[in-house]
Amino acid sequence: MTGLLLNALLGLGLGRFASVWGLLTFLPVVAIELTYDACVHHLGMSGGIRRAAALLVCGQLTFLLGALMRPMRGETS
Repeated sequence: MTGLLLNALLGLGLGRFASVWGLLTFLPVVAIELTYDACVHHLGMSGGIRRAAALLVCGQLTFLLGALMRPMRGETS
């Protein structure tokens, strides 16, 4: 659950303030979460793949939500 929250917050921040190349920062976060789950919770390969897919999809969707929150060109705030 912590990984999903971390990816959601990271995705919102990157979508709002960074470019598409910021999506590459999700890969180390997902790798660290999978390593933690494999070592501590003894997660198997199929569970790891499902968890990685869920983390990446969550991060990408919140990135798109953050991109929608960007101000339009010429808009004053």
